[in-house]
Amino acid sequence: GLPKRNFRGVVSYAIPGGRCQNRLLRGALSGWTLRSLLGWRSGNPLNVTSGGDYVGNGRSAGQRPDAVAGVDPYVENHDTQIWLTPAAFSIAAVQAQKRFGDLGFYALHGPSAFTMDSGLHKTFSITERQKLTFRLEAFNTLNHTQLSNPTTALNNVNFGKITSAASPRLYQVALKYVF
Repeated sequence: GLPKRNFRGVVSYAIPGGRCQNRLLRGALSGWTLRSLLGWRSGNPLNVTSGGDYVGNGRSAGQRPDAVAGVDPYVENHDTQIWLTPAAFSIAAVQAQKRFGDLGFYALHGPSAFTMDSGLHKTFSITERQKLTFRLEAFNTLNHTQLSNPTTALNNVNFGKITSAASPRLYQVALKYVF
């Protein structure tokens, strides 16, 4: 499933060069461009499953529990990386009556994410036909933690816990020679 809300934006800024009298220094300082790709999305949909074959059809995939009325499925304090509370779901009636649970498909959502990737680049003219482009790129520039979805199988000991995250900040340097 896709998140309900998604924002993408690009920011590009041509860094003004200095007014140096030295031609070599002016060539090195002017013509740089800073670009950033910004992104924000709401949480991805979560499909909470019972984790077992309680209906008797030979498949445990897709069998959902009952939602417990009046119990918030989300943990209030997300600092502990526990996203869902097991007390909000029940498989007792599902198991006893050999039926599918009443919790809807993709009824819940995981953590949202903010991303920012940046690049600094400049093209140096060597001759009229030869050019050299330098690029320094940073992925996850702000080193903001992007949590993955929690474990959603109710019979898993890690149910409701977020056990992984996206990559930390990464850098990449590139040179391109055009002739």
